[in-house]
Amino acid sequence: MELSAREALITLNLIPGLGSVRIRSLLEHFGSADLVLAAPKNLLCQVPLLGDKLATAIADWRHCTHVHAEMDCAQRAGVRITTLLDREYPDALRVMSDPPVVLYSLGEWEQTDADHAVAVVGTRLASPYGLNCARGISRELADAGCCILSGMARGIDTAAHLGALDAGGRTIAILGGGLSSIFPPENVTLAERIADGHGAVVSEFPMNMRPSRNSFPQRNRLVAAWSCATLVVEAGGRSGALHTAGLAGDLGKTVFAVPGSVSTTSSLGCHRLIRDGAILCTCAADLIGDMGWEADHQKQLPLFSPSSAPPQRDPILAALAAGHRTLDALCSALGMKAAEITPQLMRLQIERRITPAPGGAFELCPSSPTAAK
Repeated sequence: MELSAREALITLNLIPGLGSVRIRSLLEHFGSADLVLAAPKNLLCQVPLLGDKLATAIADWRHCTHVHAEMDCAQRAGVRITTLLDREYPDALRVMSDPPVVLYSLGEWEQTDADHAVAVVGTRLASPYGLNCARGISRELADAGCCILSGMARGIDTAAHLGALDAGGRTIAILGGGLSSIFPPENVTLAERIADGHGAVVSEFPMNMRPSRNSFPQRNRLVAAWSCATLVVEAGGRSGALHTAGLAGDLGKTVFAVPGSVSTTSSLGCHRLIRDGAILCTCAADLIGDMGWEADHQKQLPLFSPSSAPPQRDPILAALAAGHRTLDALCSALGMKAAEITPQLMRLQIERRITPAPGGAFELCPSSPTAAK
């Protein structure tokens, strides 16, 4: 069975237990998804962190995955599949150290959603106070032009998405399971409302995968990475929302927290965050002011642009621009071994700076800084 580059990536994503970190390691080691699937088990075992069990699963991919059935399932459900090498892939996720190689989505995200995106997260067992705060602040943020991100779980997440919809704004829900069966089931209508012109419901997991204890923390990293700031509205001392806040802090994103009553445990996590340096937030104006977004909103300027950073001179890009377009030619021109260049070629493909060409060659993407010279 011969697969396209997209189909090969989707196939890798279907192999249970592989995950985005290992898939990226495989891509950098072999150079492309189709070469990974063609590799024998003994070569697969040489990739760090893989192990015998996963190497066996990859080598046996024809029997344990059904990529065309997966794509048909997505098409019937109205779900769009985007891979890491597609131009439409979200820029905010592309720069992650472990970006998902495949995204499934109902509705449409926009690249500009990330410009003023706020993750609003909290406990599933929310109090009326927490629900009112999450919905009210999210409505105010959406009305000011922010995109609200959350996980569409019960409680605070649901209230956050509803607040964005109340304002007629945009919201992105990132799920911990596949899109064939929305979880929790009572949020099917909410998912339909979001997908109907107000954003997207997104998952990195195969269509029929059920949520698990491990999939929700994995989902949290996307919520943190896709947003500029994270607002924790109500969270106990062991809430999963604190995991999202920690990931956001590790990424250098600003973390806000809504205070609650000191006599209840439902806001214990928020109070700890504030004590440890999170910014106290009581309304949307607090967050917008601390982020410095008032002028951005008035001028309708994006907060950041992934292409605004000064271009870095890359020797591989320079060699490609000089006409050395194949791996052998690059090795000769740069005096490097193929094993040194192959991971860099994959990185540049992920960054959308080069693209594969017929005959095993590579060419610069039109938007590449070197291509414009």
